[in-house]
Amino acid sequence: MTVDARLAALAGAAFSLAACAGEEGAPYVGYVEAEYVYVAPPQPGWLLGLSVREGASVVEGDVLFELDKTQQAAQLDAALARAKEAGAMAEDIATGARPEEVEELEAQFEEARARLVAAKSEYDRWMPLVREGNASAARGDEVEANYRAALARVSAAEDAIAVAKLGGRSGRRSAAGAAADAALAAVAEARWRLEQREVRAEAAGTVEAIYHREGEYVSAAAPVLSLLPADALKVRFFVPQADLPGFSVGDIVQIYADSADAPVDATISFIAREAEFTPPVIYSAASRDKLVFLIEARLGDAEGLNAGLPVDVIAQ
Repeated sequence: MTVDARLAALAGAAFSLAACAGEEGAPYVGYVEAEYVYVAPPQPGWLLGLSVREGASVVEGDVLFELDKTQQAAQLDAALARAKEAGAMAEDIATGARPEEVEELEAQFEEARARLVAAKSEYDRWMPLVREGNASAARGDEVEANYRAALARVSAAEDAIAVAKLGGRSGRRSAAGAAADAALAAVAEARWRLEQREVRAEAAGTVEAIYHREGEYVSAAAPVLSLLPADALKVRFFVPQADLPGFSVGDIVQIYADSADAPVDATISFIAREAEFTPPVIYSAASRDKLVFLIEARLGDAEGLNAGLPVDVIAQ
């Protein structure tokens, strides 16, 4: 029987009981309904294995099924390699030249200093002779130029060493750091995608049905199985419009079923705002008594009650 047909039948039964429902202790007709949780993978893939069977109880965090993870594992390896590369580049820019490069610059500095010593010696030897007129002015200009050039080379070598020991420019360092952060974020995403290949239970419950088996290709958001959480049972019943003022959300009603040894309490959680008519639907004073309203009540202890089970409901 479809849900619509079942609702129509129950609405008709509620109307037939309308006369006695107003009497104290008279039952209303209802049935137990379940709110299933349909578990689907967030990504498509081949279903490698099911960790549960129908009727099994699971707790939050239990692995329910696993999809092929070859591609996701390769993507994680690639992301880790890119993160390592980006981190090395950021470190290289931040720390400046390599020790070997600094050593080479220091050797060039020592060479420049040696040339400066030689140029200074020539300068000290020739300039007194030029001033005394014992050497030409051209010779004096030459040794002075050599001395100044040697000084400049020493200064340039010192500056080169200082620059080499510095990190990259602030802009380049910032860009390299941002690239390293982006690479780490890509690693986190790749690891999350890999972890999602094992689908786990988000709540405790019972496995009610399995829709796919090992070896099948499952689309994203296509349910592989359904779970029935422990608190997912409710009772749906109908009351005539004349009795509706006697019910409020939060009220306790008692549920009677042939399979239960004792009545079970349920808490009203929903009262329909729109009425349903038993056919024929005629808006007249004569048909007013045919109005029924759907009410839902959450079950606390649902032991012995199964989805689809017909029940009687008595208001306290």
